[in-house]
Amino acid sequence: MKIAIVGYPDSVEKILRTLSSQYSGVTFLSYEINQLGEPLDHLNELRGKVDGIYSTGIGVYSEIVNQLELDIPIVYSNREVGGILKALWKVRDDYSDLSMLKIGADIVKEKTLNQVLEEFGIKLESVTVQEYLENKKESDFLDEHIKNLAQNKVNCILTSFGYVYDYFKGKNIPVYRLQASRNEIINQMDNLLKDIQIHENNKNRIGIKIIKIVKRTKKDENFYDKGMFKVKLNQLFLKYSKIIHGSYQELGDDEYAFFTTQRILEKNDNHDFFYKILNQVVIPSDKLAIGIGYAENIQEASKNARKALEISLINGKGEAYLFSDNKIRGPLYKKNRLDYMTKVSDNLKKEAKEIGVSPKYLSKIKAIQESLGKREFTSKELSEMLEISERSVNRVIKPILDNGFATTIEYEVCSKVGRPRRVIRFNF
Repeated sequence: MKIAIVGYPDSVEKILRTLSSQYSGVTFLSYEINQLGEPLDHLNELRGKVDGIYSTGIGVYSEIVNQLELDIPIVYSNREVGGILKALWKVRDDYSDLSMLKIGADIVKEKTLNQVLEEFGIKLESVTVQEYLENKKESDFLDEHIKNLAQNKVNCILTSFGYVYDYFKGKNIPVYRLQASRNEIINQMDNLLKDIQIHENNKNRIGIKIIKIVKRTKKDENFYDKGMFKVKLNQLFLKYSKIIHGSYQELGDDEYAFFTTQRILEKNDNHDFFYKILNQVVIPSDKLAIGIGYAENIQEASKNARKALEISLINGKGEAYLFSDNKIRGPLYKKNRLDYMTKVSDNLKKEAKEIGVSPKYLSKIKAIQESLGKREFTSKELSEMLEISERSVNRVIKPILDNGFATTIEYEVCSKVGRPRRVIRFNF
């Protein structure tokens, strides 16, 4: 088994040192990132090379998820009680009287930090915490620390960022590194190993792909010999079936189903070949729909593929959708792909009611935020991602704005004559 450790050099070194002695059957590969926000193109080589990724913090984790589409388990090293105590222990070694300290911390939860201080009777003059936000860059955390120092709100920094630590260390400003404790590192590694096992088990599930060729009019059918079309399609589908080590079946009404495993269907080269063979036989006026389903047995996988096919038919763009584990993914192989749950939880229903939007749209908007790693969107962006008109987007957004869960931050001028589009920032 191979695990990549990705993050700031000192954290990578610590995690590697901790884990290599504990997990002899695992090969660890180190990948260093000096500052968040830099391109991670070099991590593309991890595809098919490692079984999982251990990132050194939530910021690195978010960068990997947002920049790369790596379909492998990922965990991050969290900063909990052990890491906080270790940092405070170093502070205590340098300061005999902690009551004069005004601590500025980042990434840790304010509630957790205060609980540690209270539990161990540590009295500080004040505590200022910058909790993690997806749209907040590493440089933003640094700027906030600098501002707080200038305003005398803090006089000592506890940071989870190696870049921020090195900056203040170079300025001779009191700064201490917040790193996960040994136990926290090992616990996350155990979680990663469990995720990898589940991921591998899922890969062996049944995978079914259904395609439907829809003739738009009777006139279109006259453009080709139906008998020859069937023969050619049969030859190509047999070839594709061998590549995916599976079989295919004609379901009737121009529907075809392919049976294999999830692991094989998820290989990109198979997707490329599949679209290539379709282009050889399908006439331009045809409309396609593609649905993929995964499950433990053929019946459930077929049912899931059928649900995905229905979504593809409704959208009518010849795009592929996947349904599995109560989650819709699609359109596949597109930049605007979304992953969202179809089973609405009671908490989501309650949140949607408070915000003033349907659970369906709330789930999709959250999926868009997670997919793109931001909370600010134009109405055009939302229209494309939600696959509804801009007018419909404005109707969806209005109650969210009215209830204070979004704000209009600026207007984007798209052309000299066109109406400017609002830029909406969601607050959830």
